[in-house]
Amino acid sequence: MELLKKIQSEIDRQSDTIEENLSLSDITIKYGLNSYRYGSSSFLSDLFDPLEITNQTVFYDLGSGYGNIILYGAVKYPETKFKGIEILKERHEVCSSLIQEEKLKNVEAICADIFKTDISDGTVFYIYNPLFDFQYAELLDKLYQVSLSRPIVVIAESRCIFFDQAEWLEQYYFKDIDIIRKIKYYRSKN
Repeated sequence: MELLKKIQSEIDRQSDTIEENLSLSDITIKYGLNSYRYGSSSFLSDLFDPLEITNQTVFYDLGSGYGNIILYGAVKYPETKFKGIEILKERHEVCSSLIQEEKLKNVEAICADIFKTDISDGTVFYIYNPLFDFQYAELLDKLYQVSLSRPIVVIAESRCIFFDQAEWLEQYYFKDIDIIRKIKYYRSKN
């Protein structure tokens, strides 16, 4: 799809410059203690295969960076709602401008802290690696609260151990990406 190639090319072009100029100390002072690592999923076409995507799906990318996943999803699934939450304004603005440029109606970029943002309408939650170890308990509790009102799916890339240990989640799909990275899909049991 040409539109997806165009979007990815623009993200790549802008992210190189932005990441080069970010100062960890400056952004920590501005936004607080968070993990600001940036990584981009290289297997977008496979990411959605184990999911049942419908027009009732509300897909969240928690720590969405430049929006690779939500923009890809929005183009591929035009009847589905995609939302990305990114704390860094610099990354958020790239995604927001692409949404406006391409006139995508089913995607929203939110510049905020994932812990302070209402995600209660979500049904699928993707987490690459936006947190320090001590923050996962709070995230799991927030996701658990959502699962009390509807079944949810959690996709964890990398830091899967925290989700493996959550008694209210069960793993239903696993994919090795490379020697280091893996991705696991979980669904709520209730």
